[in-house]
Amino acid sequence: MQTGHPVGSSTGLFDIGGQGLVTPPIRGRADELELISGVVTAVGQGRGGVLVIEGPPGIGKSRLLTEVLALADKCGVRTLFGEAFEYQQTVPFFSLFMATLNADPPVGDAEALRQLGGSADLRYWVVHDLADAIHAAAAQNPLAIVLEDIHWADNGTLLALRSLTTARPDAAVLWILTARTGVGGPAAQETLSVLQRANATFLRLGAITADAVADMVCDAVRAKADASLLNLAAKAHGNPFLVSELVGGLGEEHRLNVSDGRAVATGNGLPRRLGASMQQRLDLLSESTAEVVRVAAVLPDRFSAGLLAAMLERSPTSLLSALEEAVRADLFIEDGERLRFRHDLLREATRQSLPRSLRRAMERQSASVMLAMGAAPAEVATQLARSAEPGDMEAVDALRRAAQSVGRSDANAAADLSKRTLDLLPAEHRDHGSLVAETVEWLNRAGRYGEAEELGVVALAQASSPEVEAEIRLRLRTHTKHSSPQRVEENRRALRLSGISEVTRARHLAWLAYNLVLQDKSGDWRIAADEAAAAAAATGDLEAAIIAEVTHALLDSGEGYAARALGRLDEVRSIAYTNETALAHAYAGMFHATMLAVVGRLDEATARISEGIEQAGREGNSMALATWVVHSGWVHLAAGRLSAALDAANSLPPPQPTGATEQDVHRMLILAEVAAHTDDRSLLQQTANDARDAHPIGSPGQRRACAYVLARAAWYRGDVHEAARWLADISLLGTPLFPHALVRLVLGARVASAAGDAGLRARVLQAAEVLERERPAVPLLTAVAAHARGILEHDVEALVAVAESLHTGSRPLLYANAAEDAAGELSRGQRSAEALDHLNAAFDTYIEYGATSDARRVGRTLRRLGVERRIVPQSRAKTGWDSLTDSELKVVNLIAQGATNRGVAERLHLSPHTVKTHVHNAFAKLGVTSRAQLSQLMRRSD
Repeated sequence: MQTGHPVGSSTGLFDIGGQGLVTPPIRGRADELELISGVVTAVGQGRGGVLVIEGPPGIGKSRLLTEVLALADKCGVRTLFGEAFEYQQTVPFFSLFMATLNADPPVGDAEALRQLGGSADLRYWVVHDLADAIHAAAAQNPLAIVLEDIHWADNGTLLALRSLTTARPDAAVLWILTARTGVGGPAAQETLSVLQRANATFLRLGAITADAVADMVCDAVRAKADASLLNLAAKAHGNPFLVSELVGGLGEEHRLNVSDGRAVATGNGLPRRLGASMQQRLDLLSESTAEVVRVAAVLPDRFSAGLLAAMLERSPTSLLSALEEAVRADLFIEDGERLRFRHDLLREATRQSLPRSLRRAMERQSASVMLAMGAAPAEVATQLARSAEPGDMEAVDALRRAAQSVGRSDANAAADLSKRTLDLLPAEHRDHGSLVAETVEWLNRAGRYGEAEELGVVALAQASSPEVEAEIRLRLRTHTKHSSPQRVEENRRALRLSGISEVTRARHLAWLAYNLVLQDKSGDWRIAADEAAAAAAATGDLEAAIIAEVTHALLDSGEGYAARALGRLDEVRSIAYTNETALAHAYAGMFHATMLAVVGRLDEATARISEGIEQAGREGNSMALATWVVHSGWVHLAAGRLSAALDAANSLPPPQPTGATEQDVHRMLILAEVAAHTDDRSLLQQTANDARDAHPIGSPGQRRACAYVLARAAWYRGDVHEAARWLADISLLGTPLFPHALVRLVLGARVASAAGDAGLRARVLQAAEVLERERPAVPLLTAVAAHARGILEHDVEALVAVAESLHTGSRPLLYANAAEDAAGELSRGQRSAEALDHLNAAFDTYIEYGATSDARRVGRTLRRLGVERRIVPQSRAKTGWDSLTDSELKVVNLIAQGATNRGVAERLHLSPHTVKTHVHNAFAKLGVTSRAQLSQLMRRSD
């Protein structure tokens, strides 16, 4: 009698009757092998790509990888190998770093990674620096990067793969990924969808045919399989792993008889290897080995002998014989310096053989042992989340720290960990309120506003102490979803509570002062800001200190001290950046950017905006990202980038039923300004209608914004007195001071002069004095003040001087306005030649920056002076590639490369809503209805 005994499904090796190890051929995969040969040969010739091998457990994914490695070696292709494990899902970029930084020689700068640690810059480093290192290595030698089991990959790896695999299709890099069908979270499924849309090659493995199964059996037993054996093999349903397990199990049980070249199976039952209970398999082992295998089943996918020994409270050397027996029994295999089960099916079967309560307790114990051995909380987070019981304070502490660590690069994962931590912490515990607040904040950062509000409201109803209530109220209302009056009320309600901690009180005082300033209504908010600063100093709380300083900066800017405000915001950047201060730092950074724009430092403002958007993206902080986009709209508008400003405004959602937020106000203002400049009458009318509807019911800040929109619309259509009426209801500068306030002041001067409105004139002059208050003066602000006075006083020399001073500045539309106003006064003074020079310069500037409406107005003035300047219409086709706008073209190019709407939004600093609109419009113009059709159309165009 001869028996077959499979050694490893991943290698496909068999020891047949003591004849030694042999590698049987892969059966039933001829087409798949041909495809693999093609892509490996292609990368050897310098043509990269992506190959995804997908299928259920045991279908042969790992076996095909052995062919990939062999073919790569023949073609001179260097292979890098990494693998994802279920228990490493909270360790950012685990499998990706395994493949690259653990290679010999490594690909990428491991020292740079160590310096980054778990910082928020990690994702940026991966997508940029590691990508550069990969492509530099590929330039020296073609690469095949193999990542196995990406369904278990962490979110960082999955997000990085979307960029890394599609960024440079011309590089000699072949990405080979394996995934288990139907397994993995949303991020894994989205990554596979991205790759599919990017035209990655998908190899979906199904069951092999009955003939292929027969060939496998014959390879295993080195004889022709009898019907008895084939009937049993048919129960494996074409799964190669199960076929090999079945043949090996029959051999173990001495149920294979080989005689005269024919193999016959005895009995009709499945071997114990494939039985319903792993207990039967473990019974074949010694008691010591069975215990080792059971304990190993609750450990991470890859485990060290040291960890196993610690779990068993034994020395590693005492496990030697048990580990050898487990390897001989084909249960364990070595994986570098660690061990693992030969197949996930074996590990899972072993886990299921344990009673559920025991399994959970053992898994919990393994987490404690790992923590005691120095493992990072993120490494054991999955085990703790699955095994800990309510009241387990060690698990609470570890999961809380894991959320803080993971949150630096993945707010969504941090939110999930924090929610699980909250499940474990008793409601009466003293830390419950702060943990609810943390969880609410993580949910908000991840853009999961509904969950955050639901959790917060329920927790408030059950609050066990004033401190708990105050901590929850601190995080419940957000700038993206709630109005400033609502946020002010939350702060005041918390501050009315007795018995709250000094730190919590300091934070509420700081946010109260900040929210009061943003209400844009009269009041002595400096007192509130001073009280907040004093409380922050007394407690040493960094969050309160940052927000108090930001509030003082905003007040300074509104009082005419823009440079002083900018200095305060510069100083805030030196305060340590932590998870607790991340939101405060974000708002400080946003106002730093807008204040740079206010004083005319547009290049620095643009760079600061770009940094902030990238950081919010790296952290997965959707809430901060949305607010950064608001500020980017103002900076784009100040720089004359009207199309970019429009994209920023359109990326923001419409106002919420809960009341208008600052975000809604800014969106409305930016849309109105862009529409008026670009002659988009439909958009301006729609925005004006929205403003008219919202004005009677809005907060003071919203009413002022609505009034400005209506004034801008009235001026656009030439209704001077209507414009003056609406301007009477707004602050011409405002607190905080935004770069658009300078435009508003010039409009106020123009309207006051045209309407003969003495009251408006006085307010313009008063605002001009505010701009000139600071010493040393800010050149841009004094120029705008002089511009406003020059309009009111018809001072031709002053206007000419202003135009000259603004000509070399960074505010092109302000310059064109000044040149146009100077020309008007020059023309009235019969200085036609000089007037024409200024008008032509204004016309050219308006045209250059897409301010069509302004150019038309100047063109009419030029025509009255005998000069014909026409706006040459940009003839754009109605359909086809030539019909796409620049924005649409950028979006579809990225979509065709496989990027998701969200990925495009992050790369172009737009919202998913804007990207969706661009995609819809582009598809209509191109006559396609799907991404696949778009890709086909682009290939035909090439």
